[in-house]
Amino acid sequence: MSQFKIAWGITGAGHLLRESVEQIVKLVEEGKRIDIFISNAGETVLTMYKLIDSLSNIQKTHPESLKRLIFEKDQIPGYPISAKFNLHTYDLLVLSPLSANSVAKMNVGIADNLMTNIFSQMVKGSGPIYVVPCDLIPGLIQTETPGGKSVEITIDNFNSQNARNLRKFPKVSLYENPSDLSKAINEIWQK
Repeated sequence: MSQFKIAWGITGAGHLLRESVEQIVKLVEEGKRIDIFISNAGETVLTMYKLIDSLSNIQKTHPESLKRLIFEKDQIPGYPISAKFNLHTYDLLVLSPLSANSVAKMNVGIADNLMTNIFSQMVKGSGPIYVVPCDLIPGLIQTETPGGKSVEITIDNFNSQNARNLRKFPKVSLYENPSDLSKAINEIWQK
C-alpha cells in the first residue's frame, strides 16, 4: 500500500517520548509514509530531550517517507491543516506520547490546539486512531528525565481512567507502549 499515509502527533509529554521517536525512525526507515504533527509543548519537550534533531535528520535522509514536520505554531489561528483529517487525507492517526492534558481535553470535546483539533477531525472522518497515553496504567512507573536519568513516578487512578475513557470514541485503540504500535501499524498497512 504505497499511498497509505500516517499522521503522528507528539504532545508535551516526556514519558515514552524517546520510544515514540524511535518507532517513528523505524517506520520511516521501513518506507512508511508519515507526517509528524508537533504541538507547542511537544516541540519544547522534544528540544529538552534533544530529540528534535533526530526527526529533522530522518526527514533529510528519508524525504520520500517523512515529508512533513507540522508545527502547531505554524497553524495558528484555526489549525487549518486539521481539515485534512475529515477529508481522509490520512489513513491512520497515531498520538504518541499523549499527555494527560490532551487526554482530558479530548474526553470532554475540547478542540483548542493542534492535537485536539486533529483528533476531533479524525473522529469525525471515521478514521482509525492509535493512542499511547502516558497515564494508561496506574501505579509506579519508571520514566526518563531530559538529562537521561531514570526516575520513578506514580500514575494516579483518575488520569488512568481518563486515558481508558478514550475508548468511547469510535475506532480509537489504546496501547501501553510505542513499541506495541509496530505490529498494529503493519497489520493495517497490509489491508
